[in-house]
Amino acid sequence: MDNRAGKIITFYSYKGGTGRTMALANVGWILASNGYDVLLIDWDLEAPGLHRFLRPFLFDSELTDTPGLIDFVWDGVRVSMTPAGTGSLAAPKFPSLDDYAVVLDHDFADGGSLSLIPAGQQDENYAQRVNTFNWEDFYQRFGGGKLMQAERDALRKRYDYILIDSRTGVSDTSGICTVQMPDILVVLFTLNRQSITGAAAAAASIDATVRAKRNESIPIYPVPTRIEVAAEKERREAVIAYARRAFAPLLTHVQSTLDKVDLLQQSAYWQDVETPYVPFFAFEEILAAFKEETRTRNTVLGANERIAYWVSGRTVTGVHPEDEAWRNAVMGAYALKEAEAPSFEWNPPLRVKRAWGRKVAAWLSSRRVSQWSTAAFACAVVFMGAQWYSASSARQSAESRSDKLRQRMTSVADRVDTEARKLPGLPIAYQTMEKTLRSLAKELQDP
Repeated sequence: MDNRAGKIITFYSYKGGTGRTMALANVGWILASNGYDVLLIDWDLEAPGLHRFLRPFLFDSELTDTPGLIDFVWDGVRVSMTPAGTGSLAAPKFPSLDDYAVVLDHDFADGGSLSLIPAGQQDENYAQRVNTFNWEDFYQRFGGGKLMQAERDALRKRYDYILIDSRTGVSDTSGICTVQMPDILVVLFTLNRQSITGAAAAAASIDATVRAKRNESIPIYPVPTRIEVAAEKERREAVIAYARRAFAPLLTHVQSTLDKVDLLQQSAYWQDVETPYVPFFAFEEILAAFKEETRTRNTVLGANERIAYWVSGRTVTGVHPEDEAWRNAVMGAYALKEAEAPSFEWNPPLRVKRAWGRKVAAWLSSRRVSQWSTAAFACAVVFMGAQWYSASSARQSAESRSDKLRQRMTSVADRVDTEARKLPGLPIAYQTMEKTLRSLAKELQDP
């Protein structure tokens, strides 16, 4: 379906720990199961994790060979800096964001589809690509604003829904996700003063900025999450009432009458989207559709289905049910396995007695070693350290490194003894260094 009027929905949270990414993944799955073409974009570049919820359906589940958003903007900058082709040389092709989309390996009912644009290829250079990209230059020097606007229009023609997982808080990229790109904004928060006031203030600021820059308004849907439904009833109800008042001016679009703020009319919306805390989902990134039953209360899936209902213009009422045996098989694919544990080798610090430096200084002082001799000793130790660290490997165990250090000290002591015999004018200094090094080498034998 070309030239469709797709909707871009940004999921935003002022603070972390709201379950924002899980809610986005669940809503995306619910929409796709109802026959829609859905695209998910992981715009949380500093802490990407959206792909974890889709792991059983990705061929490259760790994204080690799959480029994404940060690679797209870098490619855009490279093309902008490349001179136009002359003669037989063709002009470089500008990248399209949709070229970086990966389609999930699942056949949805009614022809729906779910695709993902990850944050970027998760290789050893990912952090460097994110940290060194200058978004201000991208917009001011390389036409980033026009590029993103063109991509926004193109994606809306290609997909029915585009869901963006935005960066938490205020950052260079959060403005792109919350002001320039979306048609709808979902603001998630937890029930504490800091999260509520911060999210409400951010939502009000976004609303004002969109009105000023785009000369339009976008519907904003606040969603309280991680609600303990069985504890502290009085405190919970008081904080919920506080949150409803904080967001009330932004929620008139859910009312039947729009002429004034009506908390009573808004209450039906709040009851729909309040998302409970379910401990099961704290231990693994699993889509709620595979664990919980559809169209239920006091479940994550039920709350996310009702979020989908509101952001879809009240057309989607629930996830398309899947076969129970298949759901159980997918649950097994999500489960952590011992063989999947990340392999790494910890190199603890060398077990050298911490007071050895003070002992050496006191030992030298007690023997009234001359200043020149002390300097010579320091040079020898620095030489020994440089030799040792240049030869050591980051993967060597602490015991191996300790053995080699002891051997190096003994070797340097032997060299000092040899040099002392050649220079009879400085016997005390060299004897001091030799004895100290042999003493330290002996101490290293003790744990």
